[in-house]
Amino acid sequence: MSYPWWYVPGLTAPMLIAFVAMIHIVVSHYAVGGGILLALENQHAVRKGDLRYRDYWKKHAKFFVLLTVVFGAITGVGIWWMIGLASPLATEMLIRTFVFGWAMEWVFFVIELVAAFAFYYYWDRLPLKTHVIIGWIYAFAAWVSLVLITGITAFMLNSSGLFGNWSETGNFWHAFFNVQWLPQTVLRTGAALVLGSLYVFAHAAFVLHDDEATRVKTVRRMSYPLIFGLVLVLAGFVGWWTNLPDVSRIILERSPALNIFTGVIVAAVCAMTLLILLGPMRDPKSLNTGFAVCLLLFGFASLGAAEFVREAIRKPYLVDGVVLGNQIYVQDVEKCQKTGFLENGYWTSMALKARFPELWNEEAEDHLDEYELLKYPQKDRLAVGRMVFMHHCNDCHAADHGYAAVGPLVFGRTHGLLTETVKNLSMPPWCGNNAEAELLAEYLTTLAPGYIDMETVPAEPPISPMQDRF
Repeated sequence: MSYPWWYVPGLTAPMLIAFVAMIHIVVSHYAVGGGILLALENQHAVRKGDLRYRDYWKKHAKFFVLLTVVFGAITGVGIWWMIGLASPLATEMLIRTFVFGWAMEWVFFVIELVAAFAFYYYWDRLPLKTHVIIGWIYAFAAWVSLVLITGITAFMLNSSGLFGNWSETGNFWHAFFNVQWLPQTVLRTGAALVLGSLYVFAHAAFVLHDDEATRVKTVRRMSYPLIFGLVLVLAGFVGWWTNLPDVSRIILERSPALNIFTGVIVAAVCAMTLLILLGPMRDPKSLNTGFAVCLLLFGFASLGAAEFVREAIRKPYLVDGVVLGNQIYVQDVEKCQKTGFLENGYWTSMALKARFPELWNEEAEDHLDEYELLKYPQKDRLAVGRMVFMHHCNDCHAADHGYAAVGPLVFGRTHGLLTETVKNLSMPPWCGNNAEAELLAEYLTTLAPGYIDMETVPAEPPISPMQDRF
């Protein structure tokens, strides 16, 4: 609790991250899969001396560089800028734990950029063998970036190590080689090949509409890495599911929304596989622009839904077993429950000290007596309750309207029932004392639809006995 909160009305900060992330992943996976395909097909064209086929891949390289290097880099930086605002404690923890990993990733990212520009801009200026090598340098650097980032994001889902317990050693390699690293690497490599092939389908359908021979060859050759990618996705998914933490599996099984998204993933992958088998693999000539775009959209839908599910099942943690969704370290929960949630935060404690100096005792272990706040006017109680909400609940919930809004959830609940609900939270656990639970509950009642502030309602004249009869 050393950071202030970033509040995004309605949408909430995590959903804004998800929105940008879902745009970024359909480009970042293409940067890996498309890079492998560019290197592979350029090498094939050089070996066979097929200048027409190589000329098409030069056109594809231009499209590839513009989309992945320019747009992909901007959205990638945007994600980290936003998570630093929305989840600062979790971001700090990941930076501290994976300093060596981030350093390696930046090295390979720079290699990617240099190799990508050299591969395209020196297409006809370099010896063919040298050009082929540069293509493979890019493909390898892009895949290593995927491996490094996957190790970090997989750690957030399950921090258990393959070769050692990071929570006991603090060792970078024990954190990086977590139980989710290998299955997610396999899954993401497969997804990259699938998405890369689908991008080539769409690009070739538009660019090669007058060159049937080259289009047919491109479609036929891309069908094989696509099917291989689907096999990797299936194998990676099995490993991912096997190594899910128990709480994540329970969330996935019990959440109707996540069940729907899982159904979208399965339906999109099955439909895409069936269309590929009956279309491009059976008859490469059948791939027209509409067909290719539909396949690409199926790829977007399945990958986007999969990312949404992956993020959602990490709750109540931002980092498995380490940082909770309310930006509290797991080992600090007991202290916050004893001395108060707000008192243990830098910004919140400063705000309380400034607003209620008469209640602040610097000498005592428990600096602020939150129970005295319950005797203060409603305006002050609601202000503190709102502060608790913003720091304890804002990471997952909007207020009265928007994504996962609390207002409709508390409709019809009494103050006493809400207080008990708050005290018995489990995802994440309630990290404050009983007085803060009452203050939060009082604020939550004001978010319910149709709430009327009785302290502001003017008193009505008494009803006469005659009026009461009618």
